[in-house]
Amino acid sequence: MSTYIVTSAPPNPNGDLHLGHLSGPFLGADVLTRHLRQRGHHVRHVGYSDEHSCYVPRRAAEIGATAYETAFRFGNRMEETLSLGAMHHDWFTRPLTNPRHTAVVQEFFTSLWEQDRLVVRNLPVFYCAGCERHLYEAEVRGECQFCGDPSDGVYCEACGLPQEPAGLAAPRCTSCWEEPEQRTLDRICFPLEDYRGQLLDYYERAQAQAEWRPRLTAYLETLLSRELPLTPISRIADYGIPVPLDEWDGHILDTWFSGIFGYTAATACLTEAEGEPELWRRQWTDPETKIVNFIGFDCSFSHAVLWPALLMAQGTLTLPSQIVTNEFYRLEGEKFSTSRNHAVWGGEFLRQVSADALRFHLCLTGPEREQTNFAAKEFADTVETLLVDGLERWAESVLRLLGEDFGSTVPAVAAAQAYTGPLTEVLDGLADEIASTLAAESLSPQVAATALAHAIDRGVDDLPALARSRAAAEHSDDAKDAYARRLVTHVEALALVTSLSAPLMPGWSAFLAPHLGLEVSAVTRMPGWPDRTDGPLVAVGQEITAQPPTFFRQL
Repeated sequence: MSTYIVTSAPPNPNGDLHLGHLSGPFLGADVLTRHLRQRGHHVRHVGYSDEHSCYVPRRAAEIGATAYETAFRFGNRMEETLSLGAMHHDWFTRPLTNPRHTAVVQEFFTSLWEQDRLVVRNLPVFYCAGCERHLYEAEVRGECQFCGDPSDGVYCEACGLPQEPAGLAAPRCTSCWEEPEQRTLDRICFPLEDYRGQLLDYYERAQAQAEWRPRLTAYLETLLSRELPLTPISRIADYGIPVPLDEWDGHILDTWFSGIFGYTAATACLTEAEGEPELWRRQWTDPETKIVNFIGFDCSFSHAVLWPALLMAQGTLTLPSQIVTNEFYRLEGEKFSTSRNHAVWGGEFLRQVSADALRFHLCLTGPEREQTNFAAKEFADTVETLLVDGLERWAESVLRLLGEDFGSTVPAVAAAQAYTGPLTEVLDGLADEIASTLAAESLSPQVAATALAHAIDRGVDDLPALARSRAAAEHSDDAKDAYARRLVTHVEALALVTSLSAPLMPGWSAFLAPHLGLEVSAVTRMPGWPDRTDGPLVAVGQEITAQPPTFFRQL
């Protein structure tokens, strides 16, 4: 079994997480983590709150609070939302209250500095004379110099390309909305172009072993068609991780530089809490460790270009084996917007609906390769049609018939003729399909959810035939045996769907498993996978509960 480190892009604690956030890195990373553990792999799922981001003081100014108060308030809210959605990490660092984060980031910066991997350049910067401050990223708003879309001062949310220092068109200070002037400033930079050859080799190796999504590969081709940008990693500010050099007092490290080392810091915190303080370093330096990063497409530059190059420059840490991107998830046809309050906030919504229902719907409709849309009516249809009238009615019908006709015990049928009807196709192919679509190398929760939905539909569609078979069973022993075989087929298919849906709907899977006589631990960790060549998941003579399982309906 392999060791995996799974990460999700660090969220800014400047508001709660909305469904657009949840549909991408957080749900994807959680589904993969659960699937890998189900297969018997050793997985560490880590992340952190981007509390040093300059978006935090900007939000603090808007709500009349300090940056520390803002990061604490919304960091708590984000963690609560992730817990409500059953998407919480094994370790989620809060950097402002956990000094390990700063220590690890500064340690790796110092390593790069002492190896002469960084350079100092005098660069143009925006400066607002009225506010008396240099402007970076969230502090300046204008138009992307490449695609023309509205953009903040570092990376364009639309095309993902990094803006040149002071290269933003039509800039405005986000505090006073006046046009800033340009000044020059010495900044510590990373010479990204020096790593072009190593990056090309890395992409070729990684993409030979895993399927990177098409827009990311197209983005990399575009970026590599020109000289890679000199990337500033320091700035003048009074909020952030200080540059740990005496001559650079007043400069902080850009959070886009710090990010990859935030993941290592989170892993360090986790292994220390587990009683193995140095295990994180062994795992991050082991080339056999598989690191999988989940990001929104707009974070492609940091995760797929800058951070791998920083790891190459540092020289000891393992490069990601897979980088999973997602597109924007729209709300009723328009982009989620915190400023316009055009959003469905995760914490509020998850207090009203089943987390498993939302997870399954987000998997079905998530923006994996293109922008997709959340609509309240479509979510209601998923719940009512697929989960309540579909999955839940199927389970209720099967368990009721088993209780009424066989004393809630799986009947003995001839092994050679144990299964019958169209559900045999589900039994024959579903496990392999889910294994393929939830593998780290080709992950698609959308395809997995669609396959499970088709299996549920087959089960429901066969209920009338099951009822007819039951009626015929009153007239002959052969018909009774045929009915028993068909019912056992439903029980086994239901058990298979219950097991395979655990990464997507962990609550429902854990709820239904005992009703089928399955151990919950056997569903959440199945190193041999549902290998039915060694026998059925539900054995002959297994006692099955007669209590109607109502999970989605009661929620």
